[in-house]
Amino acid sequence: MVLPNTSISQEAQRGLDRAILLHLFDPNVSLIDLGLRIRDSQGQTLEPEVCVRVHVRQKLKGPAFEMFTNQHPGRIIDPQRIGFPVDVPQADYKLRQFRYPASSTLSKSRAGVFNPMQGGISISNAISSGYGTLGGKVIDHQTGAEMILSNWHVLYGNWYAWPGMAVYQPGRGDKGHSDHTVAHLKRHAMEQFLDAAVAELADTRSLSKNQFEIGAVTGVTNPTLGMQVIKSGRRTGITTGIIDGIEGREVMYYNGVQRVIRHVVHIAQTDDGGQISAAGDSGSWWLNEKTHQAVGLHFAGSDHPEYGLAIAMPPVLDALNVDIAL
Repeated sequence: MVLPNTSISQEAQRGLDRAILLHLFDPNVSLIDLGLRIRDSQGQTLEPEVCVRVHVRQKLKGPAFEMFTNQHPGRIIDPQRIGFPVDVPQADYKLRQFRYPASSTLSKSRAGVFNPMQGGISISNAISSGYGTLGGKVIDHQTGAEMILSNWHVLYGNWYAWPGMAVYQPGRGDKGHSDHTVAHLKRHAMEQFLDAAVAELADTRSLSKNQFEIGAVTGVTNPTLGMQVIKSGRRTGITTGIIDGIEGREVMYYNGVQRVIRHVVHIAQTDDGGQISAAGDSGSWWLNEKTHQAVGLHFAGSDHPEYGLAIAMPPVLDALNVDIAL
């Protein structure tokens, strides 16, 4: 694929801002971002044209669309109003935490006790009913303490979760319990519109900078259109994809509370296809496949079509005041 200049022009940014203003809180809109035009319903055919993309949960056609247009003219996605080329993909995105123990799960090797720990394995807090993915190792800017970086909905998961709460490895959905305490909740970035959090390591087990079955993380970089990426997740193991959307915003509900998540990165299947994510992969890190630099924190996805959503890693690190451990 021959990609366009992947820098965001002022015109594209203005178009994105207008689309967000007009459509972000429409109940049928699942995500708004800047990305490559999608030409097929399964998201596997991408064209090198950057568009403002307004993702919808359901596309209406024929008489149903005409009736909707007459009843809700302000909700019609009009390129003239947005002022930039527009694409309207169809997908409904869900958080990727596994909430209940599973009788049969993928990647069972990631469900056990690890010492040292590494990215891509099972984790949860002390009150969760399921599990997510241990993302990786970071260092606190101020104290130098070693920390685990994952999603808010993996490490906290409830609005009444408190700093200092125990974090288990493996997670409770993988039979983790108090004897498996490896860290304690420290802080999160929900106030900065990011589904991200850190937990400070206890002195029970060590945490390496490796991603399970991938190797060491080498640093951090910004996600760009067309970048080939790879992740190590608790549920699906090693998966790959291509970044086809950046700078997204999405309205997501966390325990009934509405939050707007910013800096969303959209990940599509490569030409080879294959699964990108499943429930339980939340918290895993997407890496540049060539350099193993971290580019995104996985938090959501869609199964039909197969997509993944991450949060760009640089703003996550800035909001939490941490650095990736090298």
